Amino acid sequence: MSEKPHTLVLHNPGIDEAAREIAQGVAQKDFMIMLARCSVEYEGRGASKLGPGDRLIIVKPDGAVLVHRPMGYSPVNWQPESHVINVDVLKDAVVLRSVRRRPKEILVIRLEQVYLLVRAKGLTDKAEFIEYMDEAEISDYIARHPEVVEQGLQIISRERRVGEGYVDILARDRSNNYVVIEVKRITANEDAVKQLYSYVEELRKANPEAPIRGILVAPSITKDALILLNSLGLEYKQIDPVKLHKEARKEKQSKHSRSLLEYLGKKEESLRRRR
Repeated sequence: MSEKPHTLVLHNPGIDEAAREIAQGVAQKDFMIMLARCSVEYEGRGASKLGPGDRLIIVKPDGAVLVHRPMGYSPVNWQPESHVINVDVLKDAVVLRSVRRRPKEILVIRLEQVYLLVRAKGLTDKAEFIEYMDEAEISDYIARHPEVVEQGLQIISRERRVGEGYVDILARDRSNNYVVIEVKRITANEDAVKQLYSYVEELRKANPEAPIRGILVAPSITKDALILLNSLGLEYKQIDPVKLHKEARKEKQSKHSRSLLEYLGKKEESLRRRR
């Protein structure tokens, strides 16, 4: 079991004490949180000035600096990283200056009053970040790679209006049967089965002579939903959203690489022609 992080919490420290602790925190690469009344100036790729107000200031061990207003989730000012952070006391205020070299950017925070200062040492976070795809993204991937569901599928349309709803994917299989595909990004329940069945039935009414299959695509399915699915003559295909996300990301990166190579190739060809 790893050791607990060491934390220091100061309530309403004076300017000199706050400056001393912030400077030590920067030098020791501590994680710091400050609630303070401050003003902010930025100069770099653009320029901005933010007057005095109560704000949340975060300084991370890698030099990232963020300033949040009391409302909203996005920072009003930030530096993704700092090559140098200086802390000084000027005219009864703590001045924190964050400097990036490339591109040259300077963020200056003038703290007039510090309500709360927290320094934390030893914070660790080595967990893997797994980003899951939403249903539209999964459907997009399946439309590009129908073999994920079944070999030989040919996509006919996406978001096909059927009755009161929309079929995620309509396809044909190798035997020329219509295939209705309903996608769920989480565990499929009985409602998902009923939804798929309603789409299949609507298509059967519109195409009484055509054989129509229904496939529910999801990471998992409840026991009751699977029983209902089988009783209605529908099918289930399990997918791994994490694997699909990784494959989609590789595909996107490869596409960007090809686009760049194509652009450079065309540019080189253009230069040759000019010569």
